[in-house]
Amino acid sequence: MKKIISILITAAVLSLLPFQALQAWSSFRNEQGQGQANTIAAKTPLSPETTGAKWQIRFAEGGGTAYNSDPVITDAHIYIACKSTLYQLDKNGAILSSIPLEAPMNSVCRMCLNENRLFIPLSGGRMQCIDISTMKSLWASEAFGLQSLTTVYCANGFVYAGTTNATGTDGLFYCLSAEDGRTRWTYKAPTPCGYYWSGSVTDSGDNFVLFGGDDGILISHSAGNDTVLDTYDLSGSIPQTDGQSAAPGKIRAGITYDADTDAYYTTSTNGYLYQIKMSSQGTFASVTARSLMASRTPDCNCTSTPTICSGRIYVCSYNGLQGQIHVIDAASMTPIYSATSPDCRDIKSSPLVSTGMASEENGKNETGSVCVYFTQNALPGGIYYIRDDKTARSAEIETLFTPKEGKQFCLSSIAAGTDGTLYYSNDSGTFFAVQEGYAPGPDEPAVPNEPSLKPEASSIPAVVPSATPPSSPVLPDTGERTPRGKKEKNSKKPGKPRKIRWKLKKTKRSSYRVTFTWKKGTPTAYTRIKISKRNKKMSKKQWSRVYQTSAAKKTITLKSGTYRISFYGCLSDGKKSGAVNSTLHLPS
Repeated sequence: MKKIISILITAAVLSLLPFQALQAWSSFRNEQGQGQANTIAAKTPLSPETTGAKWQIRFAEGGGTAYNSDPVITDAHIYIACKSTLYQLDKNGAILSSIPLEAPMNSVCRMCLNENRLFIPLSGGRMQCIDISTMKSLWASEAFGLQSLTTVYCANGFVYAGTTNATGTDGLFYCLSAEDGRTRWTYKAPTPCGYYWSGSVTDSGDNFVLFGGDDGILISHSAGNDTVLDTYDLSGSIPQTDGQSAAPGKIRAGITYDADTDAYYTTSTNGYLYQIKMSSQGTFASVTARSLMASRTPDCNCTSTPTICSGRIYVCSYNGLQGQIHVIDAASMTPIYSATSPDCRDIKSSPLVSTGMASEENGKNETGSVCVYFTQNALPGGIYYIRDDKTARSAEIETLFTPKEGKQFCLSSIAAGTDGTLYYSNDSGTFFAVQEGYAPGPDEPAVPNEPSLKPEASSIPAVVPSATPPSSPVLPDTGERTPRGKKEKNSKKPGKPRKIRWKLKKTKRSSYRVTFTWKKGTPTAYTRIKISKRNKKMSKKQWSRVYQTSAAKKTITLKSGTYRISFYGCLSDGKKSGAVNSTLHLPS
């Protein structure tokens, strides 16, 4: 009886407390200023064969390009803005509530949740605060003008954000009271500068806030008072060796803090990673620069905010049309390796690192195994990943998820729920919830039989990075969304792939790494490979997945079973040849 009374009293007390949202993902990258930003310990999807869209939703009417905000996720709900509306969803994708906003969002909208207050950056340089417990507006700030494209950051009762024009040559950074939205201070650079995709972070004592902009200068500002504590031109830290110039880059990334090294990290658009150490007074103690590129070219670009886990920095970039993900030692700033693939394109996202890969034997992740997720600013707008651990010196880029509907370019980064569900939007305006156990279904009708493939003797295949569909050319980085490319006209008929062979390598637990090689047909821009798992009689399809690559080699991991393999030669306008089919049986 005493236990029941105690429970009732506790419930009554809790009912009198103010509403507080259990925050699973409170902002872009879930940056709290305490380290471990953009990391998650939940078990996230690892197998493309069993991963798919648990659900997806599109808020904007009509087709074409549309933009959603980055999501904010609590224990029970998801909050996402589109145009001039904020939506509250449940974890099944159902819209529970919505509220009109004071102004529409811009092409990027990175909200921030603090307890029950959601801070939303809007066009015209305005911030609006919504109480998510009631879905009512509490206040809207003054309008600072221009666009709101920075990441919103909230700490110790203050809200930080910035504004910019389309070219990044005008704008300001500001601090608001989280309680009533009143302006505490504004900072405008003495040189032409806007704040475009950049972000801020405070120190552990909330004494100073760090931020940077398109002039390449990092600012240390008093957190609550109108005082600049120190400034640092990041181009001044670039080493003058091997003919490298100190040409300044724009800061179009956020700043992440790492507790192990007690340092802050950011990147510049000319392809440099920076380690920044601060004094307790908010002055710059040291700044170290590291080029992300082995060879410097004018096309080097980086707008990715670093993610740091177990002493390793993960950050994305691109050089010309070639995207890549880099792994760097956080303490020494020494490169460990970079991973790319022939069809890896412009990457602007910040990588999400999942540590939830505990072994089934002891429930521990002793090897430091992680899965690192990112998107590409190219068609089809899916999810890609690498696997890494403490000893790895290379990695293979794999495709985790390809949208069946809503294919478009993608600037968004991946957010995650406490159950391991991955959330993101691409430029079609489609919001995806991606999870293990939702394998994609059939995506095209069966094709007629063609001559069988010719298997080679089993041997160890070369590891080849997974490839993604080729995209239209990526335009120079202007800070705007890359437009979807136009299909080129081509009246030619694509040739069929020929001389198709494969090699097998059995891995643990009845899985195989299958490396396919072939001669590309003439003419051919890329090869499409459809793999369908069947029952033993080949009469029923269990699941189907499609891969595309401009290379003539592809490595795919498959579990034991019977598969129908179909190869097509394709042109850049989407035309494809007839299929070259075969049956592949992998014993258990």
